[in-house]
Amino acid sequence: MNKLKNFKKSILVALVLCVNTTQLNAQDLLSPVIGIETAHLLDLFEGETKLANGYTDIDLKGMGGTNTQFDIGYGLKMEIPLKVGSSIVLNMMNGRLTSQKENQYAEIKLSMIGLNYRHYLNTKKYLLKSSNPDLFKARAFVQLGFGTTNYKGKRFFERDNGLFSSIGGTAANTSSAFGYSFEFGKHFQVETNSNFILIFSDAVDGYDNGKKTDIMLKTGIGLMYHLY
Repeated sequence: MNKLKNFKKSILVALVLCVNTTQLNAQDLLSPVIGIETAHLLDLFEGETKLANGYTDIDLKGMGGTNTQFDIGYGLKMEIPLKVGSSIVLNMMNGRLTSQKENQYAEIKLSMIGLNYRHYLNTKKYLLKSSNPDLFKARAFVQLGFGTTNYKGKRFFERDNGLFSSIGGTAANTSSAFGYSFEFGKHFQVETNSNFILIFSDAVDGYDNGKKTDIMLKTGIGLMYHLY
């Protein structure tokens, strides 16, 4: 008789856990998150580029030059949960990028759109706290994505600020990111991330030498809101 009672208790506990988990998954699936983001944009240095005609081209880099600035971008984000441990993230950002090397510098206007898959790393600890929406929760995540970069770049000579190249266009990009999400209560969330972006065009910095790619780093912080 005791074994039967214990078995019934075990079944009851399992059913309660199953119902709670189902409710949690349903809640997550129906709870998109929207927000705003600001980020530091940095043109990364790729070294000298050997061209097909035998010449060596200069690759510019952000910060450190007299004509570079601490470049900032602003954007919107939306996260659509797939389940507790993963989601789809849509993002848009407009910003300005400056870079310099030796006797050349560039000024670039960027507009980026991305579609990303996000995977959270510590979902077990998160689940233990999810029954109480008022508890502070933190989750690390990794993220992979692709998108497009619209750019308008100008390249100048430093000595006389003379413009020698101006170019614009749209290029595909891929990205990989690592970050943290911090939830404060039921609705508000702050997230930070560092995002490595590979752009499939070298013309972003104002001059196309045919190298095919350019790289940048986006380090951002966002304020997010759970709709319900």
